Amino acid sequence: MKEVLTPDQVADLAVIRKICDELRADLVVIGATSLLLSIGDLGRYTRDVDLTVALDLDEFARLTDRLTAAGWQRAPKLEHRWVAPRQTIVDLLPAGPNLRRNGSILWPASQFTMSLAGFDHVFASAVEMHPAEGLRIRVVPPVVTVLLKIIAYMEDPYRRAKDLQDICVVLARYEAQSDRLFSDAVFDAELPDFEVANAFLLGLDLRALATNDDATYVKEFLEHFLKQEEERHFDEEDFSTKAFRSQIRALNRGFAPRSER
Repeated sequence: MKEVLTPDQVADLAVIRKICDELRADLVVIGATSLLLSIGDLGRYTRDVDLTVALDLDEFARLTDRLTAAGWQRAPKLEHRWVAPRQTIVDLLPAGPNLRRNGSILWPASQFTMSLAGFDHVFASAVEMHPAEGLRIRVVPPVVTVLLKIIAYMEDPYRRAKDLQDICVVLARYEAQSDRLFSDAVFDAELPDFEVANAFLLGLDLRALATNDDATYVKEFLEHFLKQEEERHFDEEDFSTKAFRSQIRALNRGFAPRSER
């Protein structure tokens, strides 16, 4: 695996991993960092590391006290953001069972609300990775990251453009190193172009993963872009736009119930 974390990031993450282990709190890498570790370069720079921990807010204080004692500093106006001793910027979200049941975090000081829709999948599906010497950490798989990014985008499309960028990368590279690209499921689908097989497989896996609530977000996401295509809101001459349109159609086909494919 190509190393995507700097030595300073590795050292800082090893500290929080150790503290979470001592607290018996499940810590998982999410967001763009999880994609960097799973599929490589995203074509955009991201300086922060996104983490979530399976703690409710009353338990979260034990972790934040330990981090403060270890030299971590909380950003003045962002309750979820921390700067570690080696200057790693970490966005840390508590997502214990009660918070996930409620579906959101209400930060005590700012009263700012963050959605936790889909976060049950994070802890159920995360896999342990060894991204660097001295660091073993759980990482959410790409299909879950895409689901969370679809939810974030649909909840606030104007502020979450970077999530759409990352979704586009995964559409083109999902399961790129897997034999699944040559599976019966792909050939039986009779896709118009093998280049959209990645997006089709992503749709299949999203369908298998999604709860009814999750599926609502995915359907709204697909309908949003399929409607744009019908209304010709896309640049017909732009190659990347054409590729995205084809991938969205393949994603929709994979996500559809078997009887509708």
